[in-house]
Amino acid sequence: MAIEWPNGPESSTMTVEVPDNWPAPPAGPSTILVASVPFNINIGWTVPSPYNMTIGGSFQLRAYVESIGPGQELQLGPTLNVPVVGGQMNYTATIAIPGGTLLGEGQLFGGAPVSGVYKIIAVLQHLNPGPTWVSGFAEESIRMFLSP
Repeated sequence: MAIEWPNGPESSTMTVEVPDNWPAPPAGPSTILVASVPFNINIGWTVPSPYNMTIGGSFQLRAYVESIGPGQELQLGPTLNVPVVGGQMNYTATIAIPGGTLLGEGQLFGGAPVSGVYKIIAVLQHLNPGPTWVSGFAEESIRMFLSP
């Protein structure tokens, strides 16, 4: 997905990925995670020139999950603040999610068995020192969480 920058048509990329957390060996499918095992949300983004030379402050990152079918919808992990580094174009951050944060397929939420299928979205906002008009988001393909 993209981050929109002010004063022109400039945009830059933002990515989010959730690596497999299946115990090895053997590795399981990369789209299925084990609900009871910790996992990471890896976020990457770029700051185009000339913005990489002129902005200050920090970037605020949050990750959210949305259930497909019955299940949880919430912020995953803490809000991260990543300082801007003058001249730097490429940034990465990882939000570590403890095992058991999301319910797996068939577990009960609000009295209904959850589907265990979720979409994960990362949101970026530039703070300088307060929110500015620079923001972006990226989403991960749908993931299935199996019960422990």
